[in-house]
Amino acid sequence: MRMFANLGLLVCTVAYGQQLTPVPPPATGLPAHPFFITKTWVIGGEGDWDYLTMDPTARQLFIAHGSSVQVVDVETGAVAGTISGMREAHEVVLDGDGGYGYVSDGQADMVRVFDRHSFQVVASIPTGPSPRSMALDAASGLLFVIGASPMGSGAVAQRGTRSVTTQQPGAGSRGTPSGAKSMITVIDIQRRIPLAQIVLPGSLGFAKGDGEGRVYVTVQDRNQIIRLNASTVGSVIEQVTDEEALAEKKQATTQGGQRKTSEQPPLRLDLSTNIPPELRDAYPRSLPLDSSCQDPRALAIDRGHERLFVACNNFRMVVLNPATGDTVAVLPIGPGPDAIGYDTNRGLIFTANGGGDGSVTIIRQDVTDTYAVIQTLPTRQHARTLAIDPSTGNVYLTSVLYGAQMSTPFTNGSPAPLTVTPVDSSFQVLVVGN
Repeated sequence: MRMFANLGLLVCTVAYGQQLTPVPPPATGLPAHPFFITKTWVIGGEGDWDYLTMDPTARQLFIAHGSSVQVVDVETGAVAGTISGMREAHEVVLDGDGGYGYVSDGQADMVRVFDRHSFQVVASIPTGPSPRSMALDAASGLLFVIGASPMGSGAVAQRGTRSVTTQQPGAGSRGTPSGAKSMITVIDIQRRIPLAQIVLPGSLGFAKGDGEGRVYVTVQDRNQIIRLNASTVGSVIEQVTDEEALAEKKQATTQGGQRKTSEQPPLRLDLSTNIPPELRDAYPRSLPLDSSCQDPRALAIDRGHERLFVACNNFRMVVLNPATGDTVAVLPIGPGPDAIGYDTNRGLIFTANGGGDGSVTIIRQDVTDTYAVIQTLPTRQHARTLAIDPSTGNVYLTSVLYGAQMSTPFTNGSPAPLTVTPVDSSFQVLVVGN
C-alpha cells in the first residue's frame, strides 16, 4: 500500500514539474487563438509605400505613402490627418515627448520635421543621398539617417560639407578602399541641423535603436550588422568640431581678422578606408552573420533579453546575441520580408513577408533562447511592412489591390499580355489580431 502511495506521489511530482517547465510548441502548432485579419480599412491615396510607425499613446498609425504620410486613427480606421509636401516618404520616427515627428524624404535628400498636433511640416534638414531608414537615440538627441543608395567606390564629398583630412595611410584601416559605400547623416534634433555625414563601407539598410544608446544597422552586401554607440559618435563629432573652431580662432588671431560666426556645414567623416586616429572611436563594431542568414533586411530588438531578431532574404529569421555576435536560433519565414516586429508584452515576433502571395510568420518566444513558428498567416501581395500596437497586440500591414484591363486588343489572333497595375484608391490597412 505504501509503495503505491509513493508511486502516486512520484507521478504527481513529475506532472507538476512538467507544468513549471515551458515546452515550446511544435513548428506547425497553432496558438490557442490563431491570428487572422480582423478588419480591412480602405484609406486610398497614391504611390508606393514603405514603413509603418505606431504611436500607442495617441492611438495613431503613421504610414509613409508616396509623397505624403497618412495618419490613421486605429480606434476608428479613419484617416485623422495627412502630412504632405514630400517627394518620397520612407519612414517616420517619433520623439519621446509627443511634440514632433521626423520623415525621411528619399528623393529630396531631406528629413522633414512635422508637428504631431497640426501635422504640418515645420522644418527641413538636409541629409546625404537617398535617406530611408532612421533611428533616434533619445538620450543624446541624435537622429541617425541611413542613405539607402550606395555611393560607389568613386564617391566624393558632397557640396556644403567639410571633411576631416588628417589621415595616416595604413593606420586603423578597416574594410576595403573599393566597393560600395553608404552614408549616415547624424542630426541634432534640438537644433535641427546635420552635424556630420559618416561614410562607411557596404550597402547599409535598416536601422534600429535599442533605447540604451546603441544603434544597429544591416549591411546587406556584407552579410553583417554594425553597431554604433550614439554617445561616442556624438563625442567624436564634438571633439573634431571644437578642434576646428580652436584652429580657426588661432588663425584669425594671427591674421588679425575676425572669426567666422556663420553656421558651419556638417562634417564629412570618411570611415570607409584609412581612419584618422581621432575618428577610430566612432567606428562601429561589426557583427558578422553566418550562412544561415543571407541579405539581412530588417531588425527588431528584445531589450529585456538582449537579443536581435534579423529577417533575412533567404526565408530565414535569425536570433543574434549582440554582446557576442553568436547566432542562437534560426527559424523559417516567408519570402520578401521588409519588416519585423517584436511584441514585448506577449513574447511574439512577426515578420511581414511581401513576396509571393504575402504572409506573416508568427514566432513565439517561450524563454530567452527557445523559439518556434506557431502560425503562418496568408495576407496580401506586397504586404511587406508592419507595425505592432503593444497595448492591444494588433499588427498592422498595408497593401493595395491589383487588377488588369480585360479589354486588351488582339495581336495576330491572340490577346495581348495582361498588365497588372494597382487599382485606384484601393490602398488599405490590414488589421491582424486574435
